Amino acid sequence: MSLITYHRWGNGPEVLIAFHGIGQSHQVYQSWAEQLGTLYTLYAFDLPYHGANARTSSEAFSKAEWQAQFNDFLDDQSIENFSIVGFSMGGRFALATLEGFAARIRHVFLLAPDGIRENPYYRLAVHNPLSRLIFKYTVFHVSWLMKLAEWLGKVKLIHPSTMRFALWMLDSPEKRTRVYHSWIAFRHLRFSQASLVNLLNQHAIPVQFFMGTFDRMMPPPLVSPLCKQVPTASRVVLRCGHNHLIQHTAEYLQRKKLQA
Repeated sequence: MSLITYHRWGNGPEVLIAFHGIGQSHQVYQSWAEQLGTLYTLYAFDLPYHGANARTSSEAFSKAEWQAQFNDFLDDQSIENFSIVGFSMGGRFALATLEGFAARIRHVFLLAPDGIRENPYYRLAVHNPLSRLIFKYTVFHVSWLMKLAEWLGKVKLIHPSTMRFALWMLDSPEKRTRVYHSWIAFRHLRFSQASLVNLLNQHAIPVQFFMGTFDRMMPPPLVSPLCKQVPTASRVVLRCGHNHLIQHTAEYLQRKKLQA
């Protein structure tokens, strides 16, 4: 089954390919199309299990499989060079694309990206068949997890904003199914930070990290080690939380465009 579903916006001279986070769809990048559509022709993808992407199997796919289908997409659209943006879990797709097509990438925008550093909870949940069974039971029998999260919040072992996000992600059967399929199927999209550093430096690719001041899930210091090793990397910290980064980044880039 195809891994690729997308919506095209804008008519700018450069191509920008966008990947959203879990629980979203291509629609979250409409603000980018509205504010940057004269600069970019934007291809906003629906990740598997999201939006118009009708994938139903939780069978994991490899980076090579993703890159092969992405290459077919580039050929079909006659795209030679392009930039990429990835938010949260979409960062894994952006990084998988970077690994396969570094020589063709002009610019990378990473918004609170997953995949830069291994999330220990994610690895624990999907690492082996037994842990995946436990994860499946947990996701589909979520009442005890909700009680645990509430208790952790009361004793201040988890920030209230993180707890609210977790509860929102799992508050319906549809959302729980999406989270389960996504975490299981995306588990091979893993990356070595040292390899990413070497790749970015080898091709001198400009990469901008956009992080939220109030983001407890992907705090700004998360990307500092990589930024220090890549001369073409920079970090911008915006006054927002995790879920508002896409909109705030579009506004930031729009201001920069007007100042240029």
